[in-house]
Amino acid sequence: MSVETDRGKLDGLLVIMGSLSHGLEHVLGRGAATVTFRAGRKIGLKSDVQQQSADLPTALSILQQELESKGIRWPFEIWKPEESDSQFYQKDGQLSTKLVFRNCLVRCALFRYSHEQQLSLCMMNHGLFCGYLQKILGKRVDLEIIHAGENACLKELIVRETAS
Repeated sequence: MSVETDRGKLDGLLVIMGSLSHGLEHVLGRGAATVTFRAGRKIGLKSDVQQQSADLPTALSILQQELESKGIRWPFEIWKPEESDSQFYQKDGQLSTKLVFRNCLVRCALFRYSHEQQLSLCMMNHGLFCGYLQKILGKRVDLEIIHAGENACLKELIVRETAS
């Protein structure tokens, strides 16, 4: 199969993904993001992981390997502002860090379909990410969007002390 044929299939899939998320949002309204986040988290929590770690940097590295092994290419990196001493900080008593996602299939799908970011399709991806990381780390995590842009998204990862 040629690269052009593969690209054409991918473009078609991206349009379908955008259309489905748009339809879900139309039917469920504001609740669509919650439904898709919970569904993504549940999938992540039910997935088998090869390793676990209570150390956040190690857990993030394991997460990237786990996603790759499942064919999910959603690269991210820890972001540290120049004025900060550490990549990690406390927010409301919870360990937190910021992550940059530069290459995202969901963002591409939404752009291809001409649909805005930060809605149900993004939330499903976030739920999957959080579910996997929770399984690896043994603590509940949340991923909040700080900035959703054309070239990258900046998100804040918050590690909760309990897995519930």
